[in-house]
Amino acid sequence: MLTDGQVPFRASFESAGPAVLVHVAGEIDYSTAPDLAECLSEAVRSVTPPAPVVADLTAVRFLGAQGIGLLLDHQDLCLRRGSALVVVATAAAVLRPLQALELMSVLGVRPSVREAVTPPEVTA
Repeated sequence: MLTDGQVPFRASFESAGPAVLVHVAGEIDYSTAPDLAECLSEAVRSVTPPAPVVADLTAVRFLGAQGIGLLLDHQDLCLRRGSALVVVATAAAVLRPLQALELMSVLGVRPSVREAVTPPEVTA
């Protein structure tokens, strides 16, 4: 149920340097999964490998099984294209299920968009 003009879900994407940044807010469940899938798919098609697709989930209040499955599916699509899907998350609603399923490293979870789009330093 929605109150006070709340929107249950929204997703958009934009270029952030060579990376493509996907902003997601609200709840990710079976009813919002198709919209997220469409947005992630467009982002994957838009990115030029090896740049990542960064899924900013800092405004997500609920991450259900459908959402986790979509993240994994799109990580696979990115990897096949020579890129990666990196998840940005700070809320327990997102971090807990990813930790419980041991997906933190699989999805490259970072605490900020800045860390997700900055390439790792190469040490000599």
